Amino acid sequence: MADDRRQQILKAALDVFMRYGYRRATMDDIAREVGKSRPALYLSFPSKEALLIGVVEMGHDAMFRAIEAGLPGQGSLSARLEYVFELWSVRSFEQIARSPAASELMNGNYAFASDVFERGAKRLEAILSGIIRAGVAAPAALHPSAEVRARIMIAAAHGFKTVAKDTQEMRAFLHDLVRMTVAGLPAEGGPSRPPRPPRPRKARRATN
Repeated sequence: MADDRRQQILKAALDVFMRYGYRRATMDDIAREVGKSRPALYLSFPSKEALLIGVVEMGHDAMFRAIEAGLPGQGSLSARLEYVFELWSVRSFEQIARSPAASELMNGNYAFASDVFERGAKRLEAILSGIIRAGVAAPAALHPSAEVRARIMIAAAHGFKTVAKDTQEMRAFLHDLVRMTVAGLPAEGGPSRPPRPPRPRKARRATN
């Protein structure tokens, strides 16, 4: 199947999933959206599950292209990390807030799609850990490592979606998460450890 035709079908499937939710959507709905018969649609995608996997992969690819395109324009380590979470977490949070169908699509427990979600998380972890390593002095000496820090940030950001009341609070949570992660890290080109405080002077002995 030509790539442009595949993308057309996946975009139609995404529109239907966002309109009805994954569980309520049918292959008939998607076939009508794309202008194909249901048997013809099955020739391209054997099941609704295969369509969801394709939709998630398409969304991840678009997200990572946007992240990679915008990162060079970000300045500090904090700014780069916040930029990634703005695209990855804040935008999806806004979609979920606008649409119950989006919430089901993004937060549903789809065991058949676990591999594609895991691959997306690994790609995100690689980007975040790369940003951290590039922004600090002696990255190999970090404890915990850049990879562990990235994993913790992803888990925290996922949890924020369940407690944030609105986009402003979600963004504030992520801002504080980045500040906590970056605090105390040795900046690239800077000292590898904080300067020692001056030693207290010894008291002079009294003389007669």
